[in-house]
Amino acid sequence: MRVEFGWFLDRAPWAFQSPGLNAVRVGREGLTKLLQTRLGTTRPELPDSYVTRVQQYLARLQAADTPDSWFHGSFEVDPWSTAQELLRARDELVANGWDGTLPDGKVSELMRCLAELERAGLPLDPALVDDIAALPDALDSPLPLGIEVIELQHPLGTLPEIWRRILAKLESRGVRIIEPENGFRQPPRITVLEAETEWEAAEHAARWLAAGGAERAAVSAGTAVVASQPTGVLDQHLAGHGLPRLGVGSKSAWRAQDQIIPLFLEVIWGPVNVQLLGEFLSLPVYPGPVRAKAARALQKALAEEPGTGGPAWQQALQEIAGEAELGPELAAELDGLFSTGLLLEDSNVSGAELAGKCEWLAGRLAALVPVNEPLATTADQLKTLLTLVSGLPRVSRRDLRRMAASVVAETSSPLAAAEAAPWLRLNHLNELMDDVEDVLWWGFQAGTISPGRRWDDGDRQALAGIGVELPSAESLAALTVAQTLAAARRCRNLLIVQVRQQDGERVDGNPLLEALVADQPGQTGEDGTPLSIADRVKARKVAPETLLEGDTWQLAGRQARLVPVPACETTVPPSSFDLGPRPDLAPEKLSFSQLSTLIGCALAWVLEKKARLRVAEADEVPTGNRMIGTFTHKVVEELHRDLQQAHRAVPVPEEIDAKIDLLLPRMASELLLPGQQSRLKHLRVIVQESVLKFFSTLSKAGVAIQAMEQDFEKPLVLDVDGTEVTVPVTGKADVVGIDTEGRRVVVDLKWSNRDKYRVAEVREGKAVQLALYQWALDDDGAAPEAPTAYYLLKQGTFASTHAAFGNPLEAAQPPAMLWQKTVAAASFTVTEVVNGRITAGPRLDAELAAAGEPYGEELAEAEGRHYGKPPCNFCNFTTLCGLKGDFS
Repeated sequence: MRVEFGWFLDRAPWAFQSPGLNAVRVGREGLTKLLQTRLGTTRPELPDSYVTRVQQYLARLQAADTPDSWFHGSFEVDPWSTAQELLRARDELVANGWDGTLPDGKVSELMRCLAELERAGLPLDPALVDDIAALPDALDSPLPLGIEVIELQHPLGTLPEIWRRILAKLESRGVRIIEPENGFRQPPRITVLEAETEWEAAEHAARWLAAGGAERAAVSAGTAVVASQPTGVLDQHLAGHGLPRLGVGSKSAWRAQDQIIPLFLEVIWGPVNVQLLGEFLSLPVYPGPVRAKAARALQKALAEEPGTGGPAWQQALQEIAGEAELGPELAAELDGLFSTGLLLEDSNVSGAELAGKCEWLAGRLAALVPVNEPLATTADQLKTLLTLVSGLPRVSRRDLRRMAASVVAETSSPLAAAEAAPWLRLNHLNELMDDVEDVLWWGFQAGTISPGRRWDDGDRQALAGIGVELPSAESLAALTVAQTLAAARRCRNLLIVQVRQQDGERVDGNPLLEALVADQPGQTGEDGTPLSIADRVKARKVAPETLLEGDTWQLAGRQARLVPVPACETTVPPSSFDLGPRPDLAPEKLSFSQLSTLIGCALAWVLEKKARLRVAEADEVPTGNRMIGTFTHKVVEELHRDLQQAHRAVPVPEEIDAKIDLLLPRMASELLLPGQQSRLKHLRVIVQESVLKFFSTLSKAGVAIQAMEQDFEKPLVLDVDGTEVTVPVTGKADVVGIDTEGRRVVVDLKWSNRDKYRVAEVREGKAVQLALYQWALDDDGAAPEAPTAYYLLKQGTFASTHAAFGNPLEAAQPPAMLWQKTVAAASFTVTEVVNGRITAGPRLDAELAAAGEPYGEELAEAEGRHYGKPPCNFCNFTTLCGLKGDFS
């Protein structure tokens, strides 16, 4: 047998030009396994051996740990990562022949620690490094090897010492070792295509491959494509030329299937993270871990109350229990998992307790595997993780995250699979072992290789004294460079593709470029002096804009004739759509939010209410100001209920504080998460002061609160093409009371960072929501104008025209006139909609402004309508209407 051996050949393809049955191409792992097979020293492959070995090494650390241990501080903070780091160091030593002996002389604490751990009697499964270390002794066996010759990819002297020993043992057994010849190959012609972006680079790289022709891409001549980074963009351009895709995908831990275990392990701990719970419930895996109907019910509850255990959550559980295909058993399981049975880190959760909590997910995955086969991998990963933790006396969330990251490895899922191609495909140029004509190196800047750990010089010298020679980081880097240069000489034409920015960020260069250029024949300037490396590199670079002369495109020895194509005109979505009469688009009912959207932008209203477009469920879980506003509103509502039962008007600070603590888990659990203590402390002070001021101000003004969240429904008569159309207006008034004069008082609670917008609404006479409340709650139309106000919870101030709330504002127009204009605006928009003219408000305003015509508020006021500001800042459809987006 003929063996081709190289440091980087474990991922290299089989022989490209001269394959044979009695020849193999292997790297360190491949040669080790080949020799083990011939010597009869193979061992069973252990599933998930890496995480098992980390767990075993962690057990050694636990047994050896004392307050005086060198690793104690790190181990106490992060046991799993400490075990990983020390195991990597141990494996690097063993891979170079170390047997656990502590060398004499002055050595580092790391070396002493590793020697002590190696003497521990606890088990540690063997790995590839142990197999390599055992080869020199195993080669003393008289068993025949069946290997005639080993051809080295690089000179023997550049290999680490243990491999020189292994090869010497093989040579003593009659195996011929052939080193590569140097100097007989010429360096290739190097061209560096430097594009601004990956898209620009992919266009020219694909064209270069297409310009090669079938005869040049054939195996006899040879073209190699090195893909050191994902080829998704390049594959699109290759397909456009009718060429096969390379199918190299990027590895990511954020694929939906790979998020099942990490997300589940986050949401079963308290306090609950509702954002992550929303993501877990809406994972795009079908069928998912949680049954679809149950997941939707819980997501709806989280959108109403961003926490668990409250009325909305209980209502969702009742819906699940009432569904015949779900039932009360599932409702109880989900409630226990995500609400009542949450694990608490302060209670010293054991591995057995955690494993019991995960039994539900394990059972669910097992049931889904027959209908979703890829989930078998996820089920196996969960089984491995539970095996690791089940015997631990205590499991912290930090350790669990580290273990999960080790077990749930990043996966690659290219947009299109690799297709059969006439090219030799490589991951790095140093894998090239066949002579080819041309090489395209895609993703050159990602083709760097880490040289490994940098060991202390004292440790290296002490280890050399016991026969263990650790290769220096410099020597391994030199080996990488040398082999890349040697591989480059196997081609005549090397096209390197690099970009200035990737995913919007600047990309660093690859130092291999200087080495490749330095290997070229020397160049001199016009004055005869040798050019610097920087100048020589610059001379090799070409920009995409310089590749075209007339209709001829030329790059790195290949050319193509380009045919002009008609320019693709940019088409911006229209500002309005004429659909013809559409009476079905008339509103069935309206709320304040629907009314404001309808008046501000008819297109947004139609898309939301008629086309029923909506954002993903996970995005509907409130956070930030929206969450805090809902929470504070609930605090006021429940305090009023308690005060009403006790016949009191103003709470004491202790009552407010107790109510905050009671409602946090079910209305704002985000504030209970680690790292939120300072934010919660600050918010607690604001809420206490603001809520107390709210009740105190109303009490001093003689306003008695009668109801909160009072439902109302009133018919609104609209003039649609001269016909009266009645639409019910429904909603809830936040706070409804009565003052000393018997007038109905309405207060709307708001939470926002600034008060100027609400104050401006009231001052300018544009507070439509307050005008709507006055109209909706006025039963017969004969009641005097009811006092209304916004109460700005964060600032603790009222915005109102009525003196009872303090500092009254003067409105530019009375509420009755504002409501009249609002009804006119609604009538106008509904008329437009039912006649099939759907308008994007801000887009139409921009077109009218460009034409010098009246638009926006000016146009609306001229026609006696209220101008509703389009809700673009909070709209989910700004790309669909053309306000945002690139339409080129």
